[in-house]
This record gives sequence, C-alpha cells and structure tokens, in this order.
Amino acid sequence: MKSSCLASGFLLLALFSTTSFAVKQEPAGRMLRPKFHSAPDCQDRPEFLTEMRNDFLGGLSRLPETVLVAREVEFYVEGNENGGPVKLHGYQSFLRTNVGSSEVLCANAAPDLKERFSLYAPTLIDTRKQPKVGQSLWQFQMMTEGNKYSFWNFKTPSFQQNEALEAYLKSTGATYKIYQKTHTEFELLLVKQTEGVTQYLSITYDAVPHLK
Repeated sequence: MKSSCLASGFLLLALFSTTSFAVKQEPAGRMLRPKFHSAPDCQDRPEFLTEMRNDFLGGLSRLPETVLVAREVEFYVEGNENGGPVKLHGYQSFLRTNVGSSEVLCANAAPDLKERFSLYAPTLIDTRKQPKVGQSLWQFQMMTEGNKYSFWNFKTPSFQQNEALEAYLKSTGATYKIYQKTHTEFELLLVKQTEGVTQYLSITYDAVPHLK
C-alpha cells in the first residue's frame, strides 16, 4: 500500500511539473511550433479499441470520492480525409516529463495532407466534496504535415474550475465512458466523430484517495 501511494504521489508531481513546463516555462509561441517526425505505417488498430471490457462504471457522477491522476494517454484517428485513408496513433506518458514523453507510434495519410485533429480531456479529476486539487483539462492534438506527424498537448486555459466537467466534455462534441479496471485504476474513453473521421482518446488514471 505504501509503495502504491508513493507511486501515485509521484504521478501527481509529474503531472504538475509537466503542466508547469507546458504553460509557464515555454517561450511565447513555442507551443505553436510542434516538431514533426516520420512514423511507420499503422498495421492494426490499437489494443485499447479491440480489448473486451466488462468493467463499465458509467459517467463522471458514478466515480467514487477521490482524485484521479492521468498516467498515460493514447490517441487514435481513423477514417478518410482529403480523399484518402488516414490512420494516426499517438502515445503520451505522464511519468516522463522530457521532450520524448509524447510520440507518434504509427501513421498513414495522404502525402499532401495537412490537418489537425484535436480532443479535450481531463488529466486531473477531483471528485471530493471539498476539492483541493481541482480539475485540469488538456487539449490533445494529432497533426499531419506531408509525410511527417506530431502528437502534442497542453493545458487549456479556457476551462474554468466552476464549470461542470461533464457538460464541458459534451460541448466539444465527444461522447465518453469511464471504466474501473481495478480499485485504483480507471480509464476514460472519449470518441468524437466528424465527417469521414473518428477520433478516439483513452486516458488511464491512478486514484489517490487519501491525498491531503
């Protein structure tokens, strides 16, 4: 139990440091210039879309009183864009705060496609009656530029703490489900459909129920 609490505490510190790095320490305009890299072709859909789940919890209102801290996220885009098929798969670890913490695992897109796909999702969820940490909402983006790709994210300043998180998520056009995998591990699965393209975002959280 002690090691689990230490790990959860480290996740919280890592997330705060990542948020601080992205919002406060980057020079003005730096976040608007993401780095693009080539990526191997996507062969199969990611495992989080093909695995069978029987641990459906429901909506945010069904969560226990706790703090959920994001540990990792996967973003997958598939469909047809600009007259051709597109598949993009990105991964982000919140345990690593260095530059390589997010990456494009694989990608398929038309050589001349220049597009941006985006989803909003919480990286901190505080369901306690008297929140001390509060909510933290981030924007995750997958971008294509020719035959190179980028997966990046940043904390969005548009979300206010007095806003209802569930209402905000629905206002973005996405639907979501929450799964409780273990007593201390949860998953949020977001799906957003636009014309010809479906975006999927899976975030795995660790619960920190006794955070002071």
